[in-house]
Amino acid sequence: MLKAIAAAVVLTLGMNQVSAQSLEDATNAYNRGVELAATNLPKAVEALLQAADIAGKIGEEGAEILALSRQQIPVLQYNYATSLYKDKKIDEAVANFETAYNYAAEFGDKGIEAKAADLLPKLLRVKGNNEYKANKLDDALASFDKALKFDPNFAGAYLSKGQVYSKMNKDDDMKAAMDAAIESGLKTNDEKTVEQAQKFMSGNLINDANAAFKKNDFNKTIELLNESMNYSQDNVEAYYLSAVAYNKLSKWDEAIASAEKGMELEEKTAAKQARFHYETGMAHAGKGATDEACASFKKAAVGPLAESANYQVKTVLKCN
Repeated sequence: MLKAIAAAVVLTLGMNQVSAQSLEDATNAYNRGVELAATNLPKAVEALLQAADIAGKIGEEGAEILALSRQQIPVLQYNYATSLYKDKKIDEAVANFETAYNYAAEFGDKGIEAKAADLLPKLLRVKGNNEYKANKLDDALASFDKALKFDPNFAGAYLSKGQVYSKMNKDDDMKAAMDAAIESGLKTNDEKTVEQAQKFMSGNLINDANAAFKKNDFNKTIELLNESMNYSQDNVEAYYLSAVAYNKLSKWDEAIASAEKGMELEEKTAAKQARFHYETGMAHAGKGATDEACASFKKAAVGPLAESANYQVKTVLKCN
């Protein structure tokens, strides 16, 4: 139909050869784009962009071609990006989905715009995670930030940013990103990401607490463990180390409370419970509660702690 229109225009506008030729060029470019759509989507988009450019310059005469070209460009660009994604060419797919999004926004295709905006954050996170694994940390952060521009509540992107900052040893940035992951996850009911961020932060803080403990900085150890417990209240190791650190500080009641909480969470076997009984025994001994200390040390006399516990029972406390 468009070819017929072009021919008619040439005949009708014979006196205005420049205008007629321009409309014919626009029509030919459009038809070429339509034909290429079946075999070469990038070239099809290129031809339609050319058609739209020519049609836009010649004014009212090119209105139909301009409208038809703009209608098809975002769709074909989106389809091309989808084909790249199916071929697992993530970086190329991301770039072409972004182009589809931009065309859709420019030409008023709300459907394609929404579809691209929904898909891009997820793909940008995949791209960023690949960059993180390749140790391209700045590129990874840029990808995650792009994802968050499309979806400011994307908890997964914040989680991934936190992991990058952790690898960079940027603790403050890591904490801010992980806190944002938790906040966004709670807002969007992304329970999995919330749990991952909480576990990550809890584990990191426990590692820091262990480092502080090895330096005999027991107050710092307790501070870090308390912060860890703000993220996760069910980490057995946090309560065990807390009990040991409180004993080192002669804070007997706090040590007993931490050990008892740890025993609640730990497996209910004598071997697993033994270390907590040992710290409870140390705390009771520190308080001068010999009977309670003896009872605890007797329960602790299992596995690796058996020798130390028996020493407390037989030599130090001389329990009955």
